[in-house]
Amino acid sequence: MYSTPQHISFIKEQTIGSVIKEKQNISKLIEIPITATIEEAFDVLLAENILSVPVYRLWRGHKQPIAIVNVVDLVAFVCLQPIFNNGDGCDISNFNNKSIFLQNSIGELIGLSAESTHLTICHPDDLLIDSLELFTRKQIHRVLVTERRPVEDQDAGEVINEDEIKPCFISQTDIVRYLFQHNHQLGKILDTYASEVSTRTSRLINNGSDLLEQLSSITIHDQALTAFRKIHQDGVSAVAVVGDDGALVGEVSAADLRGLNRERLSDLKKPVIMFLKSCKGALTKPLTCHGKFTLSQVMAGIIRSKAHRAWVVDDDDVPIGVITLSDILSMFLPETNGQ
Repeated sequence: MYSTPQHISFIKEQTIGSVIKEKQNISKLIEIPITATIEEAFDVLLAENILSVPVYRLWRGHKQPIAIVNVVDLVAFVCLQPIFNNGDGCDISNFNNKSIFLQNSIGELIGLSAESTHLTICHPDDLLIDSLELFTRKQIHRVLVTERRPVEDQDAGEVINEDEIKPCFISQTDIVRYLFQHNHQLGKILDTYASEVSTRTSRLINNGSDLLEQLSSITIHDQALTAFRKIHQDGVSAVAVVGDDGALVGEVSAADLRGLNRERLSDLKKPVIMFLKSCKGALTKPLTCHGKFTLSQVMAGIIRSKAHRAWVVDDDDVPIGVITLSDILSMFLPETNGQ
């Protein structure tokens, strides 16, 4: 006789509001106007240590959110610029003269990723299980949460936007942390091997195909620009950096492009190791796990390390897979658990 898995029973009873109540350090939402420049967006993301930011326009004196742009949008925009289409022989001396694209409107970023194509808004009473669909199949990494309260235009005395009160972000990280805080209510799903979790989202989106995609990686000899191009071309959020022996040395993520400006544009032509050291001060090895690690262990490592992924490596430290936050959340969807 079929019985509902423990983790499904738990998730079906939770709401977005449940996650918000346990979310740590809910800070004031950072927003930027549609009139902001690309360079200003880079600066805000770095200064605030965030990966995405809502874009708003003023309407009758009120801020009206129209999209959420993120680091993936910025990577796509930079990689599409003609200045970088001349191969590795691009003249660095011309970079500052050709960096005018950084002064373009942030509106040009909208629609470059699934997340910025449509503004996704949720409410505290929305079911958590529905948000899992957004965070996996819909390839959304964070949503804007607003309360259902009407706002009146004091001049006209009419409701102009019922969703403008107390906005905050709920991200994939928030959901993963919430689930792990309730791990005692999730059951056997947490015993799943890491090898089964890796690329789960890709298989979900590709209608259950068992064909594993080739791991996105570059070598220590490649330029930083090569890493960001690969991120854009492969549709991933990060690439592995491997040494001559194939072992994992580091990672380059879309977030590493934050803070890009006219003075730093030429840094993209540096060897990737030099670029990472200039961004982070030191080369740090990313979070790794082995195929026999459990989902529970991977979640604990990601939360403890404040990471966004874990690289699955073999006994020689060669990366053979990657587990993203999307992959973890995909494990908790009813359709992906062999039910």
